[in-house]
Amino acid sequence: MDIKPKDASERGLDWRKKPRRTFTPEQRLAMVLECAQPGVSVAQIAQRNGINANLLFTWRKLHGLGQLVPANKPAALLPVTVATPAPKRKRAYRQRSTSARKPAARVAGTIEIELSGARIYLHGTVSESDLASTLRALARK
Repeated sequence: MDIKPKDASERGLDWRKKPRRTFTPEQRLAMVLECAQPGVSVAQIAQRNGINANLLFTWRKLHGLGQLVPANKPAALLPVTVATPAPKRKRAYRQRSTSARKPAARVAGTIEIELSGARIYLHGTVSESDLASTLRALARK
């Protein structure tokens, strides 16, 4: 009687030597949308694609939350020019009037940054240092 254990690689069970499979967001979305068809079994789709059904259920849950989206084309970047403000002119000394003055109207801008489904709005006057720190924080993500 042969009591020697069989080599696991002969049976195809040595999963440690295989590289981890990855799926593109488009592939994941295609499998999730296939599951949404009436009369389709999630287990059959998972088996056909060689994945665990639990993973497919996780992708379905992410799709329901809007977090499983295919990678779109990168956002088009628009050219930006930064102009230096004109130097302030010196005003001649005037005596203040007693009537109430209206405050000067400020022109407030808005910067909108959208990355992977998240939007960041910067309203009003944004200092250069605030914008630089925001961009540095986004670059780390």
